[in-house]
Formats: sequence, structure tokens, C-alpha cells
Amino acid sequence: MAKKIRLGIIGGGGDSLIGVLHRVASHINDNYQIVGGVFNPVFELNMEFAKEIDVPTNRIYKDFDTLIEEELKLPKEERIQVCSVLTPNFLHFPMAKKLLDNGFHVICEKPMTTTLEEAKILQEAHNKA
Repeated sequence: MAKKIRLGIIGGGGDSLIGVLHRVASHINDNYQIVGGVFNPVFELNMEFAKEIDVPTNRIYKDFDTLIEEELKLPKEERIQVCSVLTPNFLHFPMAKKLLDNGFHVICEKPMTTTLEEAKILQEAHNKA
């Protein structure tokens, strides 16, 4: 049996419709395992939500920057492989860019960016990664 892809989720907590859809989609073919994330900007709500959806709380982070910092401390074979960015549109570009720059794969809810220039920058970051 193939190993599941280690998935991190950014945003999409609480009653977020897009969060529900992405979590369901990640389970459809049993290819992904949600191993951590930042579902909400309020840490206590992050922890409550992780427990609600049965995600271990040891990799629920207080914020996006901490997720990247702490995941990079883990051995490569343990860290999150891909992050699904489910945040408001204006955050897609800076988050996707930082994830790519730090070696993570990215699944980004549309729109990928809010400008063509940002899209070109992301394409360049993707090509470098």
C-alpha cells in the first residue's frame, strides 16, 4: 500500500464551506492524510477545530510562519509535503510564494493570485522549486 501524502491546511476552519470541500476531496481516493495546519487565526480555535475533525494537535500551529518554521525542523520524510491554501484571496499569493520558496508543494484555491504580475512571480518560484 502506498504511503499517503502528508497534507497541511492553511485556513478553511470552522464552518468554512471551502474547507469542508477540500477535506472531503483529500479523503476521496484515500491519497492524503491531514497532518497539521493553521485553520484559524485564533490559536485556541485552531486546537478546538483540529480535535473536532480528528487531526492530531501536535502539528497545529499558532500561525502560518510558525508552521513553516517548525515543519522545516522535522526530517524531510516526516514534514508536510503539500499545503492547501484555503484563505481569503488576498493571502493566496504571499502564502503560496513563501511555501514554494521553502520547498513545499502547494494546492491553492482559486484565484491563485489577484494580479497577473503575482501569477508570473509564482510561476517563477514554482519553476525554481
